Amino acid sequence: MVNNIVDNFSIIKKVAVIAGKGWLPRHVLDGCIENGIECEIIAIEDQFSEELFQGISYHVFPIHAISKIIAKLKSLEVDKIVLAGAIKRSNMTKLLLDLKGAKLFAMIMKAGLNDDSALKTIIVFLEAEGFTIIPPEKLATSIVVQSGILTKTEPDEAAVGDIKKGTGILKAVANFDIGQALVIQNGLVLGVEAAEGTDELIKRCGLVQQKDEEMCILIKISKPNQEKRVDLPCIGPDTIKNLYRYNFKGIALEAGSALILNKEEAIADADKFGIFIYGI
Repeated sequence: MVNNIVDNFSIIKKVAVIAGKGWLPRHVLDGCIENGIECEIIAIEDQFSEELFQGISYHVFPIHAISKIIAKLKSLEVDKIVLAGAIKRSNMTKLLLDLKGAKLFAMIMKAGLNDDSALKTIIVFLEAEGFTIIPPEKLATSIVVQSGILTKTEPDEAAVGDIKKGTGILKAVANFDIGQALVIQNGLVLGVEAAEGTDELIKRCGLVQQKDEEMCILIKISKPNQEKRVDLPCIGPDTIKNLYRYNFKGIALEAGSALILNKEEAIADADKFGIFIYGI
């Protein structure tokens, strides 16, 4: 596989963001604007958060229209792409209705349907079409989690112990592409993220936690062999509100390999609720 990454981002003049749901595509656009980089938005139909792009032009395509998306990118003379935002899996057989989509479908089926394999396959496919894949955080640098305590509330000694134990366990299970997050309480793992996502993990574990023990802690890290140009662990204000709703003590995130969307709002909410955010 060609490791087609631009290291000197000062030479980037134009990119396209293939945009799914949430704030990440908007953060990338803002980073481009701040750095004088022209940015085209390719919005994925029914998954794009259009309310975040009022007054900004974008191009909308269904997720399976691979040939049309590639043709549009080439007509825009874009050869650098950012994949940003959550995209739910749809009926993958729709790819068979599109010539290039059918090729991608065959590649995904051969490589495997788990998240890591599918994402790596998509990147290989796009690189073969002549595109360079840029990690979102290279353009939206302010959203990267820094090392240390980011909030007024700090983890106590018990929390630090839980974080150390939980991180070790999560790194072990992450090798099996199970998930990027884990919930631990007083040394007991209450749950590991599966296909349901982080918010549902918080809810599931919040409902089974022991009420008279230390409160729960959420830990999120990237998988050891993860393709880090896409799908880094991330949180935002909604995550913090969910942690408060289900009586969590705090969250530990992998510094340099996790993202905080709407960072100022997320930290302000955490401070208001007495929740810690800790970059490990």
